[in-house]
Amino acid sequence: LRTDERVIRGLADLRRARGGQGARLLGGRLVLLWGSDAIREVLDASADVYASDAGAKGKGMAHFHPDALTMSRGAEWRDRRAFNESVLATREQAHPAADRFVGVVADEVGRVHLGGGLRWEDWAGLFDHTTLRVIFGDRARGDQELTGLLEQLMSEANRLVGLSENDAYFELYGRLERKLQDPEPGSLLARFAEAPQTDTTRVVHQIPHWMFAMRNTLGANTWRALAAIVADTDVERRARGEIEGADLSSASEVSGLTYLEGCLAEAMRLWPTTPILARETTRATTLAGEELDEGTQVMIFNTFNHRDPDSADDLGAFKPERWSSGEVDYRFNHLSNGAQDCPGGPLVYLLGKAVLAHVLSGYDLTLREPALEPGGPPPYALDGFETRFSTQPRA
Repeated sequence: LRTDERVIRGLADLRRARGGQGARLLGGRLVLLWGSDAIREVLDASADVYASDAGAKGKGMAHFHPDALTMSRGAEWRDRRAFNESVLATREQAHPAADRFVGVVADEVGRVHLGGGLRWEDWAGLFDHTTLRVIFGDRARGDQELTGLLEQLMSEANRLVGLSENDAYFELYGRLERKLQDPEPGSLLARFAEAPQTDTTRVVHQIPHWMFAMRNTLGANTWRALAAIVADTDVERRARGEIEGADLSSASEVSGLTYLEGCLAEAMRLWPTTPILARETTRATTLAGEELDEGTQVMIFNTFNHRDPDSADDLGAFKPERWSSGEVDYRFNHLSNGAQDCPGGPLVYLLGKAVLAHVLSGYDLTLREPALEPGGPPPYALDGFETRFSTQPRA
């Protein structure tokens, strides 16, 4: 149906007609933002003036992690944010367990059978095992029932109606509580004891978000990044050149793969797995000089803003070097920005780059489906389920 393309073109027309930082729709009950200044206002005041736990998103996500950081506001959000930042080492130069995590990736990539090519099912299995080992430790590698329970609850949450706590919910949290009783050294769970926490934190409720963010979201992002890299010989040559000079057993050297990081960031920008950031005003406020009532829905449409043709000339191109400066750009929110930016951002890039680097260093790949034009404009959507590679071990 070319839905993404039609949305982008339609919103580009709306922006040209309205101008400014955004548009008020539905009698002012909904505000759609495209200006970076207004987006900054909202994201810098998120979890306080602008809450992310309301509406359909809040109702759905509450089905499987009602007390997660992303479902919190005010004092509860600050409490849970401090815990998440401590466990995920958000503000540290490198995660204390980074070398172990890179070793887990190397081991899991080595276990993937690539003799018959590479399909999404192979990639999903790779991220399933990696997620379990990073969060819970090596003993959890085969516990696909745990990720299966979360997947069931997430699927149910998409219904939005008739949701209630059920056997799968209690089974999931019972399993998580038991794993927390005996945390494996080097896992994320092993950092819980030293992280700041209170009764408000609800530590076990923070885990499911890490599970699907690492297993589902990061898996999809790296898969699309691999397709974009392999489809363009110049991009692939530069990525391989950077990888060949690095010791991939060293987390610090994996972290230094800046061009590969740009490839991953570009894939997340072009095909955001979070197409919309939805917020709701918790009280009457002003935004970009306009008065908003309490309960106003504020939408940041990543699918459009990441490719807005009037924002810059080259946003429809795959350009990994775009990210070389390291500057924060509030137009691009695949990991969000401001107060509620992703506390696992550094870990996302570390694991994503480690997977891409080990696959590219071990194999020559050819993208069989879909057909991407080298150097040409990337498609508006990229169906990971239909993406396929042929593979051959590198000499």
